[in-house]
Amino acid sequence: MGLYLLFFAEAAQDPRYQITQPVSLSAPAGGSVTLPCTFIYPDEIEPLRDLRVYWRRGGFHGEFIYNHTEGFTHWDYGDRIVLVGDPRGSQTASIRIDRLRESDTSEYVCHVRVQKNNGEWDQWRSHPGTHLMVTGAPYPGFPHVTCSYPQFRTLPCPGESLTHPQQQPPAPQQGIAPVLSSCAHPPGIRPAA
Repeated sequence: MGLYLLFFAEAAQDPRYQITQPVSLSAPAGGSVTLPCTFIYPDEIEPLRDLRVYWRRGGFHGEFIYNHTEGFTHWDYGDRIVLVGDPRGSQTASIRIDRLRESDTSEYVCHVRVQKNNGEWDQWRSHPGTHLMVTGAPYPGFPHVTCSYPQFRTLPCPGESLTHPQQQPPAPQQGIAPVLSSCAHPPGIRPAA
């Protein structure tokens, strides 16, 4: 156990071992979010015998929720987590969480463990991780689009999907269906009315 902790401490303090994650992200309940994770390690430890990616929730010492090598996904996430990174190719360990729940709000930490060509293991993880804030859907039953300037999105919106039991959307005009959106615009620029 002491040897294991020694290797962890050495890799964690060596600037040649790094993990990069955004500090915070937010996404609406019911949607999906990608938690980006990129990592680097020194070239001299190649070729690697093994490379393992773990994700934790609840901070640096939080519980494990995902391990791509062992096919482990925490029961609370079921089939909602997908590895979208390429750990061996592009040194990315990003995951996507689908069908988000407000209870998914937490700090998520990417954790990488490698077995070097000499057989020794090194591991490191980000600190802090990414704080994910899952927000409730503002108007259930209505499409919701979040974007940031200057990105634009065109989405198909069939009229029958826009009904809400307590609130009827405005009537479509010339085939345009209403969509609730929240877009960040740069200072001084206002959306067209």
